Amino acid sequence: MSPPFVDADATTRVAFETPNERPPHATIAVEVTAPPGVELESAPPPPGWRLELTPETARWTGGRIEGRAVVSFPLAVTARTRAGTEVFSAVQEYDDGESVRWEAGLTVLPAAANEAPSQHLGRALAAGVVGLVVIVGSFLGLRLLRRRPLQEK
Repeated sequence: MSPPFVDADATTRVAFETPNERPPHATIAVEVTAPPGVELESAPPPPGWRLELTPETARWTGGRIEGRAVVSFPLAVTARTRAGTEVFSAVQEYDDGESVRWEAGLTVLPAAANEAPSQHLGRALAAGVVGLVVIVGSFLGLRLLRRRPLQEK
């Protein structure tokens, strides 16, 4: 997959670069299924190919990858997931009826600054204040409960 990474919540054009690995047979169809949380959108198919698209699956048919040629199948993707690696499932079909399954990984980067979710600064400050009050209260409580040394009794 090229590029191998996208920003979360941003639509990015990627390409599934597919070689024909079974000469003398030709690749006649490629189908890619997106993982949950990743939406697919149309991009112009390679010359001679047709694209059938659902939000989760892209299927290219009508063309041929001959010999050891490589064809790039473009799509626009939007990853509405957390940062991390998402895995696409693919099936490559050949003119002899055989098919090969493979996977392609896509790294999702945190959202860009203006598209990133808010950092909830107010909640973070409140949690910090509560933590500080608990710590100070614990020290004061321990001091009040502290027993006198045996020498003072």
